[in-house]
Amino acid sequence: MSPNRITKQEAAALMGRSVRTVERRGLGEGGKVGVETLPVEAQRGFLARGKVVELAPITDVGQMTLALTAPVGPNLSLADRKEAERRYSAIEPLLQPDRCPLLYAQHGSKGAVVAWLCGQYEVKRATLYLWLAKYKLGGLPALVTKDRADKGISRSLNRAAMELLVGLSLPQKGSRGTYSVAEMLRNYEDERTWRAANAARRLTDWECKKYGPYVNEDGKLRPEVQLPEVSRETFRRWFERIPEFIRELGRNGEEAFHNTQAIISYRDISAISPLDYVVMDHRRLDMFCLAPAPGGWKLVRPWLTAAIDMRTRKWLAWVIVEAPSSDSIAAVLRKAFVAHGLPKSLYWDNGKDFTCEWFEGKQVARGERRLEKLDGVWRGVLGQLDLQVHHAIPYNARAKIIEPNFKRIANFDRTLPEWCGHKPGARPERFEALVAQHEAWVAGQAEGTPFRTIGQVAALYEDAIEDLNEREMEGALGMRKVKCGGGYAWMSPNECWDVMIPKVARRTVPADVLQMVFAKQRTLTVQHAEVCVTLNGEQFHYRCDGLARLNGKKVDLRYDPLDLEMAALYYEDRFAGMVHCAALRRMGEDQFKEDEQERRRLLRQTKLFIKAAHQLVPVTDPEARLNRRRAVAPVRDVPRVEAPAELPAALLEAGAARRADLDLRFQDLPEVEVTVEAVAAPVEDDEFDFFS
Repeated sequence: MSPNRITKQEAAALMGRSVRTVERRGLGEGGKVGVETLPVEAQRGFLARGKVVELAPITDVGQMTLALTAPVGPNLSLADRKEAERRYSAIEPLLQPDRCPLLYAQHGSKGAVVAWLCGQYEVKRATLYLWLAKYKLGGLPALVTKDRADKGISRSLNRAAMELLVGLSLPQKGSRGTYSVAEMLRNYEDERTWRAANAARRLTDWECKKYGPYVNEDGKLRPEVQLPEVSRETFRRWFERIPEFIRELGRNGEEAFHNTQAIISYRDISAISPLDYVVMDHRRLDMFCLAPAPGGWKLVRPWLTAAIDMRTRKWLAWVIVEAPSSDSIAAVLRKAFVAHGLPKSLYWDNGKDFTCEWFEGKQVARGERRLEKLDGVWRGVLGQLDLQVHHAIPYNARAKIIEPNFKRIANFDRTLPEWCGHKPGARPERFEALVAQHEAWVAGQAEGTPFRTIGQVAALYEDAIEDLNEREMEGALGMRKVKCGGGYAWMSPNECWDVMIPKVARRTVPADVLQMVFAKQRTLTVQHAEVCVTLNGEQFHYRCDGLARLNGKKVDLRYDPLDLEMAALYYEDRFAGMVHCAALRRMGEDQFKEDEQERRRLLRQTKLFIKAAHQLVPVTDPEARLNRRRAVAPVRDVPRVEAPAELPAALLEAGAARRADLDLRFQDLPEVEVTVEAVAAPVEDDEFDFFS
């Protein structure tokens, strides 16, 4: 059977139709079907079976009557196969001229056809005949150049040279710096010269330890570890063939690897809702201010601890502190929870102030099985509030969305006169003049200092961050909106928050509960109707109405180290009330007078209470109580002794002698009449001596 003729059953299978459909279309003549009469898809299916098909002539002069694909040959790469098919399509009219009668009829001769093919494929006549000769000798694989058997293996560098190249390219941690390609080539040449000069010498013990597997049993270098001489271009080319991610990590460190090579996870922030995730972190401000110090002030770079909503990028709460800690985190959390409610999850860093036991409770030791769920008492503050914590990837700034938002804070830092840059080398020239003026103020040679106090800085950034919440977030994912007149614009964090937060069911917690959960605790004794606590050498007096009733009692004071104005008081594990910090009084001020009035009022009310208690509560006098006791006293039956106890004879004789002696001492005394006057008269010491 001709390769271009197939059965009706085969044609029906290629077309995906029935045999009756093939017969109805009149494709079969004499029980056979010509492949050129089939649809194009059916012809391609036939070609996939590895057969060559002659297509029907095409009337378009600009096209040739060629097969769809070249014959299937040995395995080739995808690029080589495409090139082989292209070259085969160029020489096919010369190999099988009977398949292209229209082409030969149009041009008239074989030479004209060859000239036309050269123009179509932009090759020379000699190249076309060379392809034709190669195909006749080796078939389709001969049309492309065969790859080298050692492709990918250097002819100039041996295995030892490649190992040295990798070792020079990837420095060991802490051993040395990073070499340039030129410096690596110089080290390579020095090592090559040394190995060649010491090839026949027995190495020392230190050299044998250094070269290890490169040394034979007799202590000499192996012949295969000798290094060949290479050019600079060859060395550079093979250095660049080391994968970039390996070079970046080995030469520039993990931070550069994460910034340029690591996979980036693109979050679909528009798919979440406000308060699904609250992101927190610290940032050191690029400015200096004054902080309280013993005996005066000191210059410090303050820190910003802030919380931001992941969906709307709204700054929820923040504090300015001298040094960040778990106290600043607790202050921000309490502010955010009171103002906006509890979020579903917290997303923050891996520092010790974030992973402390106060927030997340006791951690399970390494190697032990992690518990699925712990009791709220053991899960820390956030466990008591039923909040889930997610920790960001360490040493990856892209992990927290608050990091790019800190750049807006940095842009505001630049507008301040106290701006100092992010490092000492970036400080402006005017900063030295500010420091000089401050030092003159400290020495008493200037009237004032150019730096603000940390309280003034906190008030300044309060307004600045509120202004950032009102600015449009250009380019932020999920923040684009449609303008009324057409086109697009960008929403501000507050605008996005106002639009989306009504759809969120928020959980709220009373202020006293948050005060209890987040505040520090001290057990103190109530004295003088107040609680006095000493912090950093300074006393703070907390008072509230009715606190005098707890005088002398032990109470728990829960306070915020960053906000000492209010505190929570607990007595016997029950909330007793919120107390406020009383400022120091001055003589003659209204507050001092109020304290005096309160003191007198307390005394007066106490007296009235005692008087009312005396009037309302009957109290029995002592005589009545004794009479009541005598009336109910029980009658006791005292047993009588029938006969005196028998005493020893010696004891009886001693008693008789004692009585006789006493009778002799008192028989000569005169009888004295005892009267009232005698008893009342004074008695001189020499008139009567009882022991004489």
